[in-house]
Amino acid sequence: MKPQIIGISGSPIKNSNTDRLIRSVLESSNLSSEFVKLSKINVRPCIACLGCKKDNICKVKDDFPELAEKVRHAGAVVVGGYSPYGAVDGFTKAFLERLFSLRHQNGLNKGKLAVVVTTGIGRGAPGLEEASNQIAHALNLEGMNVLGQLKVTGNPECMVCGFGQTCPMSALPWIFGDDTEVTPEKFSNVEDQTEIWEKAKVLGQEIARKLGDQMRM
Repeated sequence: MKPQIIGISGSPIKNSNTDRLIRSVLESSNLSSEFVKLSKINVRPCIACLGCKKDNICKVKDDFPELAEKVRHAGAVVVGGYSPYGAVDGFTKAFLERLFSLRHQNGLNKGKLAVVVTTGIGRGAPGLEEASNQIAHALNLEGMNVLGQLKVTGNPECMVCGFGQTCPMSALPWIFGDDTEVTPEKFSNVEDQTEIWEKAKVLGQEIARKLGDQMRM
């Protein structure tokens, strides 16, 4: 049985804030679901070969065609990424590019429900809004109905690399000022961002309700 809702995470961090918020949407829907971590599979960027032009099936021999079949039959997707260098990450971008194989001519994703999850270091840093809008724009081009964009304050790599307090390129002074000591209370957890966490649950329930309505029509 193919999942009714699929969660796709571009975050390479194990059990990241992005992962946990995506899973929250899935679990709140109470639908059959699957969570996919793009860093654990092989999905390359689109190579514009147009091998999909006749049948909407990507011919690149990696893990995307199998994932595309699940997306094609799902009623909803939750796509999560993060925002390095002020734009959406490479894993998520590659996945979004490959959706072209389902889009052209037949618009096979048209009408699907979608939720966007994006994590950035926040605290005034650029990129979070931009990355969220990039994901939403791609899903809109697919003809999906984006129900919400969840934006999460995450943590820079500088907090865990071991050199964040002394590195001249560190983001810690920018975020925390003179107090650059890495302490537990400075880490951001999505569960503590109550408004976003609750909104994720509401969106999961909304997906279930809308898909139920579609089945009864």
